[in-house]
Amino acid sequence: MSLPENLQEAIAKEAEKFNLGQISLAREELSDRYQKTDRPKGPLILTDAERCAYLVARLPATYAVIRRVLNEIHLSPSETIESLLDLGAGPGSAMWAACECFSSLDQITLVENDASLMTLGKRLALSSDVPAIQSANWLLRGMESLNGVSTHDLVILSYSIGEIPQRAIEPLIEACWNLTKRYLVIIEPGTPVGFERIRAIRRQLITLKGEMIAPCPHANICPMKEGDWCHFSERIERSSLHRKIKNGALGYEDEKYSYVIFSKTSSSLPEARVLRHPQKRSGHVILSLCGKEGLRQQTVSKRTPEDYKAARKLEWSERWNGCEQT
Repeated sequence: MSLPENLQEAIAKEAEKFNLGQISLAREELSDRYQKTDRPKGPLILTDAERCAYLVARLPATYAVIRRVLNEIHLSPSETIESLLDLGAGPGSAMWAACECFSSLDQITLVENDASLMTLGKRLALSSDVPAIQSANWLLRGMESLNGVSTHDLVILSYSIGEIPQRAIEPLIEACWNLTKRYLVIIEPGTPVGFERIRAIRRQLITLKGEMIAPCPHANICPMKEGDWCHFSERIERSSLHRKIKNGALGYEDEKYSYVIFSKTSSSLPEARVLRHPQKRSGHVILSLCGKEGLRQQTVSKRTPEDYKAARKLEWSERWNGCEQT
């Protein structure tokens, strides 16, 4: 998946303010800081060069993951998403992704506590031809400061929960649940720590009577065993500059993520979710699945041609409503 062309051009324009060495060094320092810091007490992005490095090296991944996750929201013909609240918005990745998914969006509110990152996000927004992006309401505050924020159809917290104290997570999630009229989306890095945050939030939202949308095909206790974690992967197209600052030869990278989507109204759930890359053998496909009965492996063979054909096309993270072969 790649960024919208006008967003790519806007990022390239920002990158022209620095030389390659400055952006490369800034990316290394920023990456090192993120890896070594758990629940930071201050901002992680410290300089303009680091903000630019974030645009080049991280925004494409966050955008692609958010867009992929939002594709799990299947609207009926009579439904629309008209308003978005993004908490810990950074330079606005979720806004761009949501507008690609929901053309009906006309009201966007972004909460961000880094004034310089917000200014950068506003500059990027000027390159868009989407009225909702151009007129977005940016609020300079921490995502825990939600007094006066109105309800929205869709509330998103992407890659931001880990930036607040542990004790603040549960009250924030409850506040977000109260602020959404329709959907609440939470995304974290696809690491054991990120997944444990998602699993705890999942338990809380079930207690708050939220309706599961994705990725889980049920609202039972999470069956994932100790030492393992539920996560998915999205392939990101790297720009030429992205490859250069990472000194990478490949034209892509894979971003791992964990997520959960809850709704105020119920929705049909799949029979199962694919948790690993399907093992596509000669004459059969082996699927690692999470279903209503828990974790299982399923072998789909040519004995059921339609299911076999569907299984051959399956990818990690997708829904499965096929047969029950073993």
